[in-house]
Amino acid sequence: EANRLIYRYTRLNLYASAQMDGEIWYQVGVDEWVHQHHVAKILPQVRPAEVNTARWISIDLYEQVLVAYEDERPVFATLVASGQSIWPTNEGLYNIYFRRPRKDMSGGKVGNDYYYLEEVPWTMFFDEGRALHGAYWHDGFGYRRSHGCVNLAITDAYWLYNWVAEVMGSKASADKEVGPMVYVFSSGQY
Repeated sequence: EANRLIYRYTRLNLYASAQMDGEIWYQVGVDEWVHQHHVAKILPQVRPAEVNTARWISIDLYEQVLVAYEDERPVFATLVASGQSIWPTNEGLYNIYFRRPRKDMSGGKVGNDYYYLEEVPWTMFFDEGRALHGAYWHDGFGYRRSHGCVNLAITDAYWLYNWVAEVMGSKASADKEVGPMVYVFSSGQY
């Protein structure tokens, strides 16, 4: 009850954790605690042996966090919004294989899950029709809410797109070039 108001997207240091009634709480200050559901932890990963690119990306579906790496060093981290359980973002290892600065996207079935979005910015495909891209239609980063893609804030998607372009070249789509690997995993159960 004595906790101060902490605005969404505030970067915090986590000093300790405690369990109470099966729930995890993180200490963020002197006598200040935040519930696990209100925190997205950045958990740097050991580079998987199968990752064969110097630049690679990890996406933690549990924490809803993306981290970009150059070799073993994290260089960028941000919140994402991945696929809902009915339209999951698949765990596994992938390469970014196609990218466009803008792409119209549609999917689902006519009814309550159909969507058509024009000019989706900074689109980078990595798993069949699933892509990393900017999302202008919501601000729900840190929560699952997509149809399988990995949504990022537009400025974060722009940074990532340019970082990928340094490897794949300056063309909007790189024919037969392999982009950074994307490691999708879950650090917990949801």
